[in-house]
Amino acid sequence: MPKHALRPYGHEKELHLEPQGAIVKLLNSFKYSFLKTRTFKSTILNLIQSLMASIREVATGFFVGILLLCGLFATLFIYQRHWDELSQLPIIKGLTEVYQDGLAKIGTIGEGTIQRFYADQLTLGTDVSIRKENDPQGAPETDGAGFTKNNQLIVYTSWDKENITAKLRQKGFSGRKLKNAQRFVDYIDQHQAVAMRDMQLHKVLASIKLAQALLESNAGSSGLATASNNQFGIKALPSSGARKKIKRKEFKYLRDDEFIFRPPAVGVFNMHDDHHYDRFEKYKTVGDSYARHTQLLTRPCSTGNKGCYSWIWSTFKVGRKPVDLSQMAKVYQKMSGYKAGDFFNGKTKVPYYAAAAAGLKMAGYATSRRYHQKLAYLIETYELWRLDSDLMAALERSSTARNEE
Repeated sequence: MPKHALRPYGHEKELHLEPQGAIVKLLNSFKYSFLKTRTFKSTILNLIQSLMASIREVATGFFVGILLLCGLFATLFIYQRHWDELSQLPIIKGLTEVYQDGLAKIGTIGEGTIQRFYADQLTLGTDVSIRKENDPQGAPETDGAGFTKNNQLIVYTSWDKENITAKLRQKGFSGRKLKNAQRFVDYIDQHQAVAMRDMQLHKVLASIKLAQALLESNAGSSGLATASNNQFGIKALPSSGARKKIKRKEFKYLRDDEFIFRPPAVGVFNMHDDHHYDRFEKYKTVGDSYARHTQLLTRPCSTGNKGCYSWIWSTFKVGRKPVDLSQMAKVYQKMSGYKAGDFFNGKTKVPYYAAAAAGLKMAGYATSRRYHQKLAYLIETYELWRLDSDLMAALERSSTARNEE
């Protein structure tokens, strides 16, 4: 054997005796190793191909899922901003000049009366008594100056539920939409006096108050309204002890008496809103709920701050002329994110009640992006501006009668 031939350790004798057989065995060994290696590589390649195919399937499914989620979120975004905001309400969308014609028909309300009203220079009643011009009950007993013997201001209203319903039918309301509109009309008819009472005493527009009540309580039919007389969704605030439990997420240990409510509320009612432990104020009557709402809208505050609404009622006064939103929109723009033209499709001069609705949105009353439009369109659809002007007309008659005494 040549000197450079390799002899496997331990097989010298076998190779020496059978050199040809040893070579054959060595070649077979190399062949086996080669075939084994080739099979291993093939298996690995197959595994890699299978893995890549699985990754492609997962990636395809992932991207399809992402696209579906994007579509879903886009749909929800459009739904929240547009369809859900207005389409579910029985309203006519848009602002008109109809209220000016209505004010003209009611009669001329002197500027002096309006100025004295907002300067608290008129004699006011403790409540309001509603009458129609042709009231079959006959003229009520008065003190000669437009008040009943119980010191209720007598308001002859131009608002008529039958006329409103007939108008809505002419506008194409039918079926479920007309049925819901009828509920709204009935609610207004039932609660217009208390809304005018609060306007007389505190300047909060009766039109705005009723529009908010219609919207917040679904015309008095929401679960919260029927269970607690809470028409505006005013919450009770957690005490310090309750806040600690909430921070520790000890929700099941929260008690009703750990939440603070303000008179005329008489207690709290547990109902899920933002959280399942939320408590809302509870009232004996709807009138008490209206009074509490007025407290919220007239509490002393600094104009420009979130949650400050008292400036609205002296800034956007009852009147025929359109009101310019620009100045107050600029004050609140950084906080609200709204320019003057953003509220009503580019219009910056709008009816006084639309301006007041925009004022509530400016000051952060609601999170809905179109809350102000909902209020303004409710007022226009159901002609709630008539209640504002009817009250002013009643105060003017009373003032004139007293001056003639």
